[in-house]
Amino acid sequence: MNSRGIVEIEVENVINNNNFDGKDEEVEEEQILNCIEIVASTSNIEKIANPPKIITVKDNKTISDSHVVLGKVNDDILVDQSSADLYGGVMDLLNLQEDFPTDKALFPELITNKNLKQNILLFGPCKPDINFPINSDGKRFSTSYYYLTTKSDTKIPRLWLCYSVCLDKSYCETCWLFADRGYSKFKSDWIDGINDWNHLSQCIQRHECSIQHLDATKLRSICAKTHTIDAELEKQYSDEAMKWRNILKRLIKIILYLTAGNSALRGNEGSKQLNNPTEGNFLRTVYLLAEFDPFLKSVLEDKNQKIKYLSASIQNELIDILSTDLRRTICNEIRNSIFFSVILDSTQDNTKEDQVSLVIRYTKVNHEQKQIVIKESFLGFFLLKHHNSISYADLLKNTLLKFDLNILKCRGQGYDGAAVMSGSLTGVQKRIRDIVPNATFIHCCSHNINLIICDAAKSTRKVLSFFETVQDIYNFFSSSSLRWKQLAFGEDKGLKIKNVTIKKLCPTRWEARHNAIFSLKQRFSDILRVLSNIQLTSDKSDEIHMAKILQNKLGSAEFILILCIWEPILGSLQLYLKLYSLFILA
Repeated sequence: MNSRGIVEIEVENVINNNNFDGKDEEVEEEQILNCIEIVASTSNIEKIANPPKIITVKDNKTISDSHVVLGKVNDDILVDQSSADLYGGVMDLLNLQEDFPTDKALFPELITNKNLKQNILLFGPCKPDINFPINSDGKRFSTSYYYLTTKSDTKIPRLWLCYSVCLDKSYCETCWLFADRGYSKFKSDWIDGINDWNHLSQCIQRHECSIQHLDATKLRSICAKTHTIDAELEKQYSDEAMKWRNILKRLIKIILYLTAGNSALRGNEGSKQLNNPTEGNFLRTVYLLAEFDPFLKSVLEDKNQKIKYLSASIQNELIDILSTDLRRTICNEIRNSIFFSVILDSTQDNTKEDQVSLVIRYTKVNHEQKQIVIKESFLGFFLLKHHNSISYADLLKNTLLKFDLNILKCRGQGYDGAAVMSGSLTGVQKRIRDIVPNATFIHCCSHNINLIICDAAKSTRKVLSFFETVQDIYNFFSSSSLRWKQLAFGEDKGLKIKNVTIKKLCPTRWEARHNAIFSLKQRFSDILRVLSNIQLTSDKSDEIHMAKILQNKLGSAEFILILCIWEPILGSLQLYLKLYSLFILA
């Protein structure tokens, strides 16, 4: 063990001594001999043996971050280059025009500036070797007091002991800089200075064994190793902040992973048991990662840790923070664009309240790559209190104002064909055009094409009957697992699954009806064969009757002709809307 380690142990032993009754604060010389601050401050001894490498510079611009400014003399700046790594940075300057810049008389009694303290320590203690003045008793200070002579005639320097030329007093630099002024037994004798040269040796022995001095010595030892009390506290705060930052980072990644796949976060978290089988995906994922991640594992296993950031309210808050940050990024892109268009639609939620979805269409210009990207960004769902054009228009204006989007830059409106939205007199599009005349209204092209196909299908009774038959076929087979099995697995009886199964019709999106018609066309012969088989083997009269009706409709030339006409029409419509829907308004 090195001398510094021995000193620290001895200092702790002395401080933990039971002799704290307030009557005697002194310790025997044998107890304190190995723990005086001279030996404790090994780094200071090294600095005396290897004095700072002081260089002189003329301009502040030549001082780098690796230099430590010691002081300034006239126009020259003195810099310690060798000790820069120990203290670092530019500190408060000493008055180097003085013969002894670290003389206590040049500073206030209490120094709170940490940089100035470090500067004083870096420059070194005030230990002049001069012709000391003689007092009225014929006594004076001597340089021999700078050293402690042991019984083996070994001299150990007392770095704490200094002499003030201005005051003609000796003082303790350690207590001056590091003593606890709030200590109940605090004494300022060695801070103000001692000039009792007749009894100085006894005063020195009493002081360097006092609790006040030992505490100050310990603080100085910590400071000498560049670990101040504030730095230790900051390190603890920094480590704690880094721990929770890593935990929150993992929780956010879990939330992003689950929400990206539209997975629900919560389940039945009412139970306090760990790994509850009915709890949600979020907690189950946290428990899974905790088996491999030390940060999450420490949170889950620490029973004294009350804060874990796993509650439902924290999950909602994290989601809200993420959505707010993403919306802020999107709004910044929209503000940087020259113009934008709005797309608005509403639907009812589970509570039968209207929720309005707002989408902004804009262009993002990449000047470096000379590219223009057309983007459509969803800003969120917003509650609509009244289903009228005024409420829609006010909601749109207030939402744009809330996100600091200038409505005067709006050049397009995209709604459905309802009179509330598209009305030319009192519709939403008219109210917006009263504010921005250039905001052209365009009926949603996908919805418009869907209406055209719908009107074309309703123009003749035969086409309506055709689609009713397609839906009846689906209903007939899907209502019985036995019939569905015969059609789905065919003659292989479950050993081979067919690739295409019949689909039901979509009541609103006509381009989606292509899937139902296409599957019917692909399985046309299989459907006829299963219908014939049902008529021959079934013992249910209503089932036989329905199978016979459907077989007659499917076998008619009219049904086959309409099937061959509408399948390519709806197929082309579906492909068109998938490939080019993003460029309809461009």
